[in-house]
Amino acid sequence: MKSVVHLICCLCLFSLQTVKGEDYTVNTEAGLYGGVSYYLGDINPRRQFYSPGASFGILAKHNFSPHHCLRADVYYGQLKGNDLDFKDDYRQFRALNFETSLIEAHVGYEFNFLPYIITREHKTAHTPFLFFGVGYSTIVSSTVSDIEHGHFTIPFGIGYKYRFNPFISAGCEWGLRKTFADRIDGIGNPGVNDGYNLWHNNDWYSFIGIFVTFRIFEESFSCPAYKQPAVYK
Repeated sequence: MKSVVHLICCLCLFSLQTVKGEDYTVNTEAGLYGGVSYYLGDINPRRQFYSPGASFGILAKHNFSPHHCLRADVYYGQLKGNDLDFKDDYRQFRALNFETSLIEAHVGYEFNFLPYIITREHKTAHTPFLFFGVGYSTIVSSTVSDIEHGHFTIPFGIGYKYRFNPFISAGCEWGLRKTFADRIDGIGNPGVNDGYNLWHNNDWYSFIGIFVTFRIFEESFSCPAYKQPAVYK
């Protein structure tokens, strides 16, 4: 935990040094997301990108400095798993499977590693970013009955975005969701003889895809001590 706090502090200090004396904008973007979603849990403890399903959603981002952004998303995703996809004797014998659809809403913070700004000399911008936040998911349909329909999540992940002009941006992201539920797949806590690590008791899922956003609001700022042309609008 201390390492995470130290990392966040270092990122904030780095961003403050980078933007000091520069022109920048505060803007809000809204757009669409599309991609795939997949599940990690009792059936699939560790295989990334296993059995992906369709996902899509809407998102909004408020860029309040070149490095810092607040975001809010609502995503729909399909999750599925089948014991018979795995070779071990235990899952071949158990032979359980499920398909689940859920809707997730989350709010969070996004950190841009490069200054995400627009000036007259530099009308485009691009940066890798990381994000984390808090969310809540609701299962809307499932092939199993013994499930937890609502649960809190901790979303986090990485991405890359490119701003083509002052109005349109696009990017890609991969985010994991740690849940506080163990029955997204309809399977409860494994017994002590099942051979599973307790770390996998709570199910996880992931979204990976692309997004397009459109600027809906922008306000320009300029530091009087640093004489540069006004921010491009």
